[in-house]
Amino acid sequence: MGEGSAESKLPEMTGRTEIEIQKEILMIPSSSEICERLHKMVLEEFMFEKRNKGIAFSIPFMRWQLNAGGRERESSQEDFNPSHYCIMTIVDKGRSRACIKAARAAGARGGTLIHGRGAGIPADFYFPLIIEPQKDIVMVISSKEKTPLIRDRIYADLELGKIGNGIIFTLPVIRASGLIENMSADAEAVTP
Repeated sequence: MGEGSAESKLPEMTGRTEIEIQKEILMIPSSSEICERLHKMVLEEFMFEKRNKGIAFSIPFMRWQLNAGGRERESSQEDFNPSHYCIMTIVDKGRSRACIKAARAAGARGGTLIHGRGAGIPADFYFPLIIEPQKDIVMVISSKEKTPLIRDRIYADLELGKIGNGIIFTLPVIRASGLIENMSADAEAVTP
């Protein structure tokens, strides 16, 4: 389970410029052929072409194996040119709103929040209890052009360069469905 963030069209009535939407997050490893079929099925079944219905995206995975010398080498890789990136930010619980705010300030439309737990050495230890730190994972799907701006803004605003403040990384997205910016581009292409 996760939470999506969407801008409210009626901030005066709700008193907030952002609304939270419960989301189910499903990750499926698949081959390229199955991936194409899954995208088509999901688009038809869940109507991702409509606003705030959800998104689907594909991240390429590479296979690695050990060679004779014990070093890793790539065993197969498809050439890909990502049109988008998934910016993943992991921060302490409660800092996700600041992350989404920073992403929006740099041009992102929103993000998805997943709650998790850290698996490292516990920050606090009270005998006989071990306190596991709770984490927020924020996923932002961004166009290739906007990704450096959004990533840099999140990094700066959340001070991720300081030890313990969080982690940020990006993953290439080779196919995305249901993104608002894609819908806007499709509408402009249809408009005479």
